[in-house]
Amino acid sequence: MFTTPPQQFSRESFLVPGLPFSAPELRGMELSGLLVHVMGDLYLPAGSNPPARDPGGASRMRAAAVLRLAEPVLSGPWVAIGLTAAWVHAGGAAPGVLEASVDRYHRRPLYPGAVGLRLEQSGLAPPPRGGEAGDGRDVVPVHGLWCTAVDRTVEDLLRHGPTRPELTAAELLLARCDPGRLRERFEARRRRPGMAAARAALMDLLAHER
Repeated sequence: MFTTPPQQFSRESFLVPGLPFSAPELRGMELSGLLVHVMGDLYLPAGSNPPARDPGGASRMRAAAVLRLAEPVLSGPWVAIGLTAAWVHAGGAAPGVLEASVDRYHRRPLYPGAVGLRLEQSGLAPPPRGGEAGDGRDVVPVHGLWCTAVDRTVEDLLRHGPTRPELTAAELLLARCDPGRLRERFEARRRRPGMAAARAALMDLLAHER
């Protein structure tokens, strides 16, 4: 009935309300096992969701989902941050808010999308086309989507809170980090707002990992 070639995810891979099914019909097909919910109002045929043993395919799917949700509301250079970046890198629970760093003011959409939108203007930005990544460390491409790098994402999650969702996401990301390098980063950036609580949270998470 539905097919999506393995590891071929793009913006067009997802089923969304109105193309051609309504939102209730999509939810009904999810309940019946025909579809899986990805994020927001995006669905995939049940058999096309990448298995756990295929992390590359899964992150490609998540990056494509974020690009699809962002397409109607974001323009110009932007970078996925916070829980959105964490989800793209490591999976876990899909965020209910699309978080992005933008280089200019965006007017709020007249018709809110399927997920909330949290924007911040910061120095983070993807490089010019063909250039190197941002400042070389804090911004990386993930299957066509620019995201904060894993270490920067952990820092942001623990600095802005952290509440349970941020702690859970940061814990998933720790497996991709070098603990010593992460400690050095947090120490070097200790004067940033929120870093005292972030450093304490990091110590707790690293102790739990051991």
